Amino acid sequence: MPFNRLVLCAATILWGLAGCALAPGQGPLQAELLQQATENGRPRFDVVEVDDRVVAALQAQKPPPFHSHFKKYQPPPQLPIAVGDVLSVVIWESSPEGLFGASTDIHLDPAEIAEALRSDPEAAALIHPSEAPLQRDAAIAALRRTAQGQYLLQTLEQVGRPETHIPDQRVGVDGGITIPYAGRIPAAGHTPAEVQHLIEARLAGKALDPQALVLVKHSDVNTVTVSGELVAGARVALDVGGSRLLEVIAAAGGARAPVHDTYVSLSRDGLTATVPLAILVDDPDEDIFARPGDVVTLQRRPQVLSVFGAAGKNAAVQFDQDRVSLGEALGKAAGLRDSRADPRAVFLLRYEPAAVARAVGAQPLPDAAAGGLTPVAYRLDLSDAKSFNLAQRFPVRDNDVIYIAEAPSEPLRKVLSVFQNITGPLLNAVLICHQTKC
Repeated sequence: MPFNRLVLCAATILWGLAGCALAPGQGPLQAELLQQATENGRPRFDVVEVDDRVVAALQAQKPPPFHSHFKKYQPPPQLPIAVGDVLSVVIWESSPEGLFGASTDIHLDPAEIAEALRSDPEAAALIHPSEAPLQRDAAIAALRRTAQGQYLLQTLEQVGRPETHIPDQRVGVDGGITIPYAGRIPAAGHTPAEVQHLIEARLAGKALDPQALVLVKHSDVNTVTVSGELVAGARVALDVGGSRLLEVIAAAGGARAPVHDTYVSLSRDGLTATVPLAILVDDPDEDIFARPGDVVTLQRRPQVLSVFGAAGKNAAVQFDQDRVSLGEALGKAAGLRDSRADPRAVFLLRYEPAAVARAVGAQPLPDAAAGGLTPVAYRLDLSDAKSFNLAQRFPVRDNDVIYIAEAPSEPLRKVLSVFQNITGPLLNAVLICHQTKC
């Protein structure tokens, strides 16, 4: 067979083999992807060209406010006393000679009492030597029996009227606490201020102008449970003035993960809503007050988007901050792959709510996915210089898919490459054979 015919025959056969052995591409070309937007005359997704209007519409979209789920609980909740709470009660009277006078604990320094006795010899003479072991109590009693002593005591007690401290007690199963001379006082279900008024009313006519102060020293009921993989877990007592979610989380030890990866779930009255921790930090209106019985759960949920096609690397890209742009996402995927990528065909694929789809100029599909979501393919033309600015402003979201189509010449380049790899060694063999007349 003549040499030129042999070469032509081999080339023809190997060209066909190269076509059959061609490796699959990175994905559909731009034209092929656009053709797939419809199937049997029915739309499968809508293609939206990214421009200033589209970017502005996406930047204006905000998720429903977290606090709207719990709107009626925005003010600090009232914290009524509950069964099991430990209360501290202090009672004042207008005179130390009142009902609780004998039990009044006067907080005076011994040196001050000694100085008062030296200033009032009359009171000092009233102390019998046998009362030495009870020197302090005896000295106070003696000073009260003289006019000068009473004046000295009054001067030393400038911190306020003498008070009586009732021993701390736990609210019983009947919801009450016991106050001397007042009996059983109902406390459960009432605020501390209401219990104070009840005590004062019971003591009226018995004590001298009684004034009461009620403090909740400890409560196992007015608490919030904080749990999750990012916190040690704790029951946090709420402050009377109100405790916001960030304060509760801090009291439980704080989150052990980056802010942009942390999500906070609040469960209340059978309703659970979730919000990124970054939003609670950035927006004080979202940092709502906790209320008794709330369950706060902290979870780590990294935000991830996927990059396919003719990108520098095909990978799942994890956010390292709470907001990432399309330009930053492309940078994390090593950009476009030199001449193999089609810069006019950078697509971002996402499911959008019907309202958002209309805002960007897309037509919601009649048979959209559950929840009213419709698929949208945003197309960015990076061959236009102004698109770089658009890419830096275009917000990407968790679970987005970025696809970069191959350049139209890429399939032909692959065919020629495969053809060269296969025919090169064979043609060399033919040439050698022809030269050696094998």
